[in-house]
Amino acid sequence: MFESPMLQIHKDTPIFDGQFSNRCYSESVKQAFINFREKAIREGRYSPENDEILTNQWSRIIVHLPYAFQGKRMFPDVFRHDRRHLPMWAEIVEQIGPEPMPEDFPDTSEGIEEFERANDSYRRLISKTDAFQIFVDEKIERTTRASSLIGNQYTGSIFLALMSTMESDYIENIDMSGEKLGLCGYGSGAKAKVFEGIVQPQWREIASRFHLFERLSERHPINKTVYEALHRGSRKRSVVKPNDEFALVSIGAEGNLEGQRVYRWAE
Repeated sequence: MFESPMLQIHKDTPIFDGQFSNRCYSESVKQAFINFREKAIREGRYSPENDEILTNQWSRIIVHLPYAFQGKRMFPDVFRHDRRHLPMWAEIVEQIGPEPMPEDFPDTSEGIEEFERANDSYRRLISKTDAFQIFVDEKIERTTRASSLIGNQYTGSIFLALMSTMESDYIENIDMSGEKLGLCGYGSGAKAKVFEGIVQPQWREIASRFHLFERLSERHPINKTVYEALHRGSRKRSVVKPNDEFALVSIGAEGNLEGQRVYRWAE
């Protein structure tokens, strides 16, 4: 029996297609929101006939932010899905035209790609409407302030966004006690989760201890040489001397402890 050889392609770095990645993000979060909405209806948490739409119930919407603008670039899909049945959606359609529908395109790979491009364009049109801009300013903008200063925090991104809005609301003396928050998590494997939380009465006490933006203002800049040495792992001492914090002191190199990270409290 003849066996054809197996070709294995290996790359040390990920292959990235930004437009396709954004589509995956948008579609995954939208589907997670649909599932959340359906579950809320089943459990009596939400009545489409009697209650305000969910995204209006959430005072802040906190999303995974690989970059600061991802929230407002991704959320038009959820914004659209949650408002199609409202009178205000007719006003948006009047402004930007009807949305593209899959059935309006050929049922081929080329037709699917053509629909995706048209849908990408329509999302951008939604994001430029006054209604969406007001929505972002009220519910998303505060969550992005820290991310705009830091960049991608990966699994820490949604927690940074939560801290960002809590500290911003604390500084602006906005009473968030009892307010609902919508949270949208996302993983690069195209997996998303939507859930909600309620701000507790003691939130001010906790947010007052963050000092998030103050700490960010005190960061220590490094040059390209130091960055590359840190990236390669060739630099063996900290750029900034640890002070009253846990510091990484070693990483296991072999055996069962390979990759183990060891931390020590530094006075």
